[in-house]
Amino acid sequence: MRPLLFCCLPLLLTQCVDPYGNPMSPFGPSSPAPYTDGREQYRTDMREQDRAMVQQAYDRGQQDGRSDASTGIPQSNQRNRYNYTPAQLSAYNDGYQQAYRSSAPSRLPDYNGAPSYPGYQAPEPSPQSQNDPNYSQGYEYGLRDRVAGRQADAGAHVGRYDPRYRRSFERGYYDAFEARR
Repeated sequence: MRPLLFCCLPLLLTQCVDPYGNPMSPFGPSSPAPYTDGREQYRTDMREQDRAMVQQAYDRGQQDGRSDASTGIPQSNQRNRYNYTPAQLSAYNDGYQQAYRSSAPSRLPDYNGAPSYPGYQAPEPSPQSQNDPNYSQGYEYGLRDRVAGRQADAGAHVGRYDPRYRRSFERGYYDAFEARR
């Protein structure tokens, strides 16, 4: 009986995986415990607050862009006199440029529904990852968050992808989010 137990023990230990499909140590947790409900609620509240602040910066940029265009003031990225974080500053500039172009007199070219970002072209995923559906899904979510002016947070999409392929999803998400920079 003992030799059989010793033969099966290595096989049993190789079957230890966490809920995400990642190997885990049979001798105790090697990663921290998940967030408590209170901490997770706090993180959700902070993400929502960040999104609201980015949206306010974008709206303020649109107001300033419309105002400058209607009064004939030349377009200026230095117009911003607020103390914004980098994500909020990007949203402000995007709102300013979009409103300035749409409100400016007809001397500016018509973009015929082109994206509001000058010279914007959606980056393509790397060729080796195009066949991975989890990478593509992460890439799509990262692109959406970046265009919407949100903070880079792949963790905000937990539950929308198969947790066994979390690393592939996150790699696609951050590849898309950082492609413009």
